[in-house]
Formats: sequence, C-alpha cells, structure tokens
Amino acid sequence: MRITSKMMTGSIAENLYRQAEQILKSQKAVATGKRIQRVSDDPVGMGKVLDYRRSLANIEQYQQNVIRGKMRLEMNETVLDDVTGLLNSAVNIAVEASSGPLDTRPILAEEVRNLRLQLVQLANSKIGDSYLYAGHQTDVAPYSHHIEIAGGTPGAVEFGLADDATDVTVEIRDAAGALVQTLTQGDGVTPGSGGTAGTNSIAWSGPDGEYSFTVTAGSAGTEVVDYQTYNGDSGDIRLILGDRTNIVINADGGETFGDMFERLAQLQQALQNPDPVAGTSAAAAAVDPLISAADRLERVRADGAVTFKHLELTEDRYAGLKLNVEDMLEKTENVDIATAIVELQKFETDYQTTLATAARVLQPSLIDFLR
Repeated sequence: MRITSKMMTGSIAENLYRQAEQILKSQKAVATGKRIQRVSDDPVGMGKVLDYRRSLANIEQYQQNVIRGKMRLEMNETVLDDVTGLLNSAVNIAVEASSGPLDTRPILAEEVRNLRLQLVQLANSKIGDSYLYAGHQTDVAPYSHHIEIAGGTPGAVEFGLADDATDVTVEIRDAAGALVQTLTQGDGVTPGSGGTAGTNSIAWSGPDGEYSFTVTAGSAGTEVVDYQTYNGDSGDIRLILGDRTNIVINADGGETFGDMFERLAQLQQALQNPDPVAGTSAAAAAVDPLISAADRLERVRADGAVTFKHLELTEDRYAGLKLNVEDMLEKTENVDIATAIVELQKFETDYQTTLATAARVLQPSLIDFLR
C-alpha cells in the first residue's frame, strides 16, 4: 500500500490533536485536583463518585440528627437533675415538719410554694423554641393553666383547692393577656364554701382560641392549692439515624413528672393546716410518695442515659464511616498532584517530539499551518 503525503499529514495532525487533548486534560487535572472532569472521562468512576457523594450527604444529615438528639438529652438531664434536687428538698421539709417545731411551718410552707413554682418552670423548659416535656406538641407549654376552645366545644378549667379555701375566683385571659371573664358564684365556683376540696373542673366556652387562667382564694391563712394540669400529649418525636434506625428523643411530661405537682401541693396544704396534729400526720404521710416520685424520676434519667450512650456510639460509627467514604471518593475522583505533573510533562514532551518529527517529514508550509 502506497502511503501518500496526504495520508502522512492526516496521521500527524491526528496525533497532534490527540496529544493536545491529553495536555489540556492533564492541565485541568493539575489545576483542579480532579481526575474526572466530566462523565465521558470515566462513566463508571463518575457513577461511583455520585454514590459516594450521596452517602456523604446522608451521613452528614445523620450526624446532625445525632447532635440534635444529644443536645436535647443533655438539656433533659440538666433539668431532671434540678428536679431531683427539688424533690430531695421537699422530702427534707416533710421530715422536718413531721417532727419539728410548729412555729417553722409557715416558713416551710413558703419554701414548698417556691418549690412548686420552680417545678412548673422546670417542667416548661425549652430547647430553642420547643418545649421539652410536651410530647409531640412542642409549641404548647405543658404545665401552664391552659384552655383551648375549638369548634365551640367548651374547655376544662381545672384546679385544686385546699379544704378550707374560700372566696375562690378564676380569671380567664386570652392569648394577649386581656381579661375575658371572671368566674365566681353561679359559674361553678362557690365562694364561702371554697368549692370542692381537691381537683375542680369547670366547663367554660368562649370564642375559638387559646386562653390561660389564674385561680385565687382566701381562707384562714391558707392560699389556694392549685394542681397543675398537663397540656401536652404522649406523641413521639423520632430522630432518623439510618435507613431503618430511629429513636425517640422527646418526653411526655405527664409520664416524666407524674403526680409531683399534686404531692407538693398536698405537702404545702399539710404545712398550712391549722390543726397541728392533722398537719404533722399529713406531712409525715407525704414523705414516702415524694421518695417514690424521686425514685421514678431516677428511672427516667437512666433511660435517658442509655439513649445518650446509643447516640454517642452512633456518632463514633458515622465519624469512622465518613472517613472511609471520603477516602474512597478522593481515590476515585481526585488525582495525585505529583503524578499528574509528571504525566503533564510527559505529554508536553511527546507533543514537542511529534512536532519536531513532523518538521523533518513535512513541508515547512504545512508545519507552519499546523502550528
């Protein structure tokens, strides 16, 4: 077969174009550090790169979920540690009242009242804008005096009274704090007799919306003993930690705090009892229920500690997995810069060699054209 000048020229031109493309590709690799610039460079490799990137995005989302869960559980442990201290203080007060002098009881009653207020604040703790102990209803204060009217259905105004409370008044306010109505005699509250000792519930209806209420009462040195009503629910908030893995990280306030509010209210009522014998007996009877509440709370804290440990292990596992995936992505997508520079120099040398060869074989005019 006869090789013509035209065939030789075409072959040399093709080699030069191919080598120029190799140089351009190597220059991009050195500049970007990426081996694969487009799908056509390595379709199989690009598929792996996309898979690795998806895996990293999922891992990073799971890591963020773990961080959120740990923050919530750390806050939960801080709050419940304070509640444990509060219950221990209440037990000490009950023990002192059951055997101590009578003249200290008004002071002790005030201390218990303050403990009750602290417990409400702790039970209404928030992380960010979410209540910790409202179940799934994280935008609802779990232990406020709360009424919600929807579809005209009456809401329940629930409160507790000491057995000698008199002149009971219930003030209902709207979400802006404006007074809507005052419930007194004829509205289910009976001044003079104090209504019913213990828990009272009055059906009240107004325009649809959310309301709060306060209860006041007078008596012979006794204030109203008002039990707190749980306004949340028992719904779960779950954190996704994997394709088939999730954990519950919220708390049901009704389950967490149980009858603590009632027990503290009963202790306060015992300390305010004008009958010293009955008051002493009631204070002594309050000790064991308060200890039981503290024991139950310790079990709740233990469950939280187990969940926290699970999150720590999950965090460690994802940290290791992320390093592995990042390493595989780097090996698939990136180039070794030193190797890439050597390769670029080789391509440039080959290109110059081809040009030199062409200069000797072809006419100068053609070489000038190719350059």
